[in-house]
Amino acid sequence: MTINVPIRPGAALADPDTHRFVEDTILNATYDMITRHSYIPDRAYNKEGIVNILANFPWHTYTYKFGRWQRIPVLQGHITFFPSWRAWEQKFHSIMLTDPDTGRDIVELNGMAKHVQHPGGTLLFAGDPHYAGVIDSTTADGKRAISIVGNIRLMGDPENDIDIANKAKEITKTLTPSHPPNVRLYDPSPKYTQHLGPWLADHPTKPPKPS
Repeated sequence: MTINVPIRPGAALADPDTHRFVEDTILNATYDMITRHSYIPDRAYNKEGIVNILANFPWHTYTYKFGRWQRIPVLQGHITFFPSWRAWEQKFHSIMLTDPDTGRDIVELNGMAKHVQHPGGTLLFAGDPHYAGVIDSTTADGKRAISIVGNIRLMGDPENDIDIANKAKEITKTLTPSHPPNVRLYDPSPKYTQHLGPWLADHPTKPPKPS
């Protein structure tokens, strides 16, 4: 398969290396049997969504944080009469894009492919970070990787990466700079946010127990 869509001037696909990479690793990708029969290729590496975004949006460089501390129930499902028993664990649900000049947090994204290195680094993003787009990052073994991500506000449960990935996939198929999606955005619930701790990039050691 080859890319056969109009490409806006300055869009990510106008770059020959990106154009060739998308054709080789997205349009003509091969997967092992287990991955091929899962929802990962369709949601994280959806051909239509990735090509549409990269044909319409330029790359923007961001720094990012990946991985944060979260208080998780101890012996969940076994000791239900102590609901407050929680311990800090490292969770890798979402990616926080940050301003490369100031370090300021910008927007939190989620998706099926958690191939970015932790606890932080630099990546490229194309799309509308308020809704969805495509990230281009380097994996732990130094390889380039492109995948679809969505804003955590696409779902009421920010940890539901499967449903966020599914919504993001559909948005990326039609999203253009002049065509924002007609979707509802949710604020993360206090039930979720009250147990969040600092990002690993900011606080690599386990936080103290709550007083």
